[in-house]
Amino acid sequence: MRKAVFMFFIMTSIIMQGGGFRVSLQGARQAAMAHTSAHARDASVAFFNPAGISFIPSKLSIAAGTFIIMGNADFQNKPTLYKTKTDNPVSTPSLFNIAYKATDKLSVAFSFTTPFGSSVDWGQNWEGKDLITKITIRSYFFQPTVAYRLNDWFSVGAGYIYALGSVNLQKAISSIGGRMKLVDKNATGNGYNVGMYIRPIKDLDLSIAYRSNIDIHAVNGKARFYLPKSLVGSESFPTENDRFNAKLPLTSEITLGLTYRLLPQWTISTDLNISGWNKYKALTIDFNQNKVGNDPNDPTISTSPKNLHNTHTFRVGSEYSVSDKLDVRLGYYYDPSPISKDYWSPEMPSTDNNAITGGIGYKFLKDKLMLDMTGMYYVGNSRKVVNKFYNFKGDVKMHSFMFGLGLAWNPF
Repeated sequence: MRKAVFMFFIMTSIIMQGGGFRVSLQGARQAAMAHTSAHARDASVAFFNPAGISFIPSKLSIAAGTFIIMGNADFQNKPTLYKTKTDNPVSTPSLFNIAYKATDKLSVAFSFTTPFGSSVDWGQNWEGKDLITKITIRSYFFQPTVAYRLNDWFSVGAGYIYALGSVNLQKAISSIGGRMKLVDKNATGNGYNVGMYIRPIKDLDLSIAYRSNIDIHAVNGKARFYLPKSLVGSESFPTENDRFNAKLPLTSEITLGLTYRLLPQWTISTDLNISGWNKYKALTIDFNQNKVGNDPNDPTISTSPKNLHNTHTFRVGSEYSVSDKLDVRLGYYYDPSPISKDYWSPEMPSTDNNAITGGIGYKFLKDKLMLDMTGMYYVGNSRKVVNKFYNFKGDVKMHSFMFGLGLAWNPF
């Protein structure tokens, strides 16, 4: 029984850093060009690189947007011929950014984004119900930002990140005929974002940015155990309503970006993202009373291995101006999974993924108001997966669609 409960927390640690949990949708224009970063048209650059706000061609800039994500994962156990798929709810990440040039040199901004989140629902009776039945994770980043332009072609910037998070995880405990729900709505963390933005010539933008890892602290979260009455009050389960503390890591990221105007109407952008998954080797969860851990000195403490590896994501995007008002955009990126096959989990059915992006932009009000529409098809390579601890194996594939709408306003 303890093994079943402990397995749940191994899976929890992985979902927080799975490739699909990082939601690369912090700007509608950027998303249409494979979510590349070296774009200083409006205030949305504050998330990608705080130094970029110095190069916004407006004293005041406001950018907002929202996205709709629809996706599912398919699982198959070929020896048993068992098949199932997730019934995931629609996710709606959003953003709001505002930037202001206080002086010719000094710029300030505020950014609100939702860069980490996931909703996965496998149902109550699927083959892996002892691993997970349902999970919903949300994160909210609040980032005040300042940038200083040292000269006409170079600026530096930094932002402080205050993160709020919520989690709802549910699973079965079949060995005792029970189930568990872990909930925390007030997890918090802190981090930072620094960068340099360079425009050595008129048609070339270079972006170098680093976003720190953020440890989200869940303090006094609710752990609800649905148990047979005979187990309630036992040595292992003194209570059905326990509390827990945990520290859940969100990965750091280095981004190198380049945008070059090949022709007056045609630009191309490329990015390299380096995500620091391998920093996180284990996750510890401390229950108040229930003895569901694996620490030999304190059975209320559960320490679970993660063993993730760093990933490199390559992106390329392009924008072509059909007219003075209308732009069309395309992009592609390859997003490898940080999770090894021996630690795969259905909470985040991670695979190596290919993404095709596209969109259009249209300018109004003397080019001061910009409407951006974007779409993406995200497909994972079919993957054989194993979890040795739980003797769980199978084949998985996944896909998702995204549609987004953004507005940017540069009034003066």
